[in-house]
Amino acid sequence: MIEAQMVERQQTLERQQALERQQALERRQALERQQPGALSPVDAETARRNRRWMALVLAPALVIGAIALVTTLAASSQAPSVRPIGVPAGYHAVNDGYFAYAVPSSWSQSSAYTDDVGDLDTSGQSGWAAEHLGARATPPAPGETPPTSFAAFGEPQPAPYHLGPATPSQVKGAAVAFHYTMTRPGGFEATAIDAWQARSGAEIWLLIRADPATTASILASLQA
Repeated sequence: MIEAQMVERQQTLERQQALERQQALERRQALERQQPGALSPVDAETARRNRRWMALVLAPALVIGAIALVTTLAASSQAPSVRPIGVPAGYHAVNDGYFAYAVPSSWSQSSAYTDDVGDLDTSGQSGWAAEHLGARATPPAPGETPPTSFAAFGEPQPAPYHLGPATPSQVKGAAVAFHYTMTRPGGFEATAIDAWQARSGAEIWLLIRADPATTASILASLQA
């Protein structure tokens, strides 16, 4: 009888511990969902692995794109030098050489989504801004397909998304710009900008996921 009671108590204790572990996991997952810019260490490593896999699969196109980017941008008559229109208090500048904008000072460059062929991600607990810099000889048209990296930005692995209709926009220094809204199942929403600089041929696809005020500040600071 005593042994049976001890076994029963042990089983009850194990069930309670399992329940506590499950509740802790659910609380952590809920917290991560409330922090759009934060990836867990596991998710960050998954994102890096997926980007490496995408790089291998797309290597020929990436090499051609990198060569085109260097060739076109090098043809610009002047060395690129640009700053954001303004940097509000509590923000710092991000500059890729052809476009610049301001993001919250607490955000920093994320290695999970940044590479040497045009992708640059700056993120923090409150959100993120990710860009792809490319080059083209002619201005973009509304409704064009975003770069492949748009499927991966902000996600542990590439995920499908929907891009809404293009709306003409104004970006200082850019000859053409369009505004889009990206959505994913589950309530995900982000703002996308496609802008083209005529004098250099540089094109930026900028994707921002943050609260409305932060998004508006980043967009207001964007300059080519």
